[in-house]
Amino acid sequence: METKNGIFDCFLTYGERIVVDKNRIIYAPDNQSQANSLYYLESGLVALMSYSRNGEERVYLYLKAPRIISFMTLLLDVINSKQILGNISPGHFFQMTKTRCVLYQMQGATFRQLLEKDIQFNRLILQATAVNYQEVLNHFQQALEDNASVRLCRLLLDSYIIENGKKILPKTMSFLEMSKYLGTHPVTVSRIVAVLKKYGCIVKEQGVVVIQDEAKLLQMIENGIDIK
Repeated sequence: METKNGIFDCFLTYGERIVVDKNRIIYAPDNQSQANSLYYLESGLVALMSYSRNGEERVYLYLKAPRIISFMTLLLDVINSKQILGNISPGHFFQMTKTRCVLYQMQGATFRQLLEKDIQFNRLILQATAVNYQEVLNHFQQALEDNASVRLCRLLLDSYIIENGKKILPKTMSFLEMSKYLGTHPVTVSRIVAVLKKYGCIVKEQGVVVIQDEAKLLQMIENGIDIK
């Protein structure tokens, strides 16, 4: 099997294919084994998150396949060892699967070797870093400037997975989960979803939300629709 355009083939060559069920932590900063690995996420959805002092989950980004994840600690270790920018802390972030995920796990030693010798791998990691950085900036900008309706439409488009040819929202993306991510009340999410169903943007089939009209959702984002 070859990955899209061969971009991620190094993970097929040097990584181990694993399948992880939903709601499993695949990266924790205090887990040495997990902190010494990175992954190519072939399919599924992963949440970048932290825990508050009272144990409440806070999700910062939903990471959608295909992409490279869980590499920042390893990359910072390399940067810190060279004393280029001083000592940079990776922070206390976790990564949790929100759907069943297929990943290719690469060990830290292999990561460091490829970083030293393979220019294509360096470009891949640089691209992955840039994408993650830009997505974090976009998320916080949208949280400040966009209304809840626009942000919910973005979330629907950013977090769907394809199953049996349909674009569906993972069951783990409940109204409560989405409201925490958006910083709104679950009732607000329920109200917006009801209107989106009325407009034909989404439908519910067998208890699952299905994206029916992606173009209309994009149009609502562009128009800054505000559902009261």
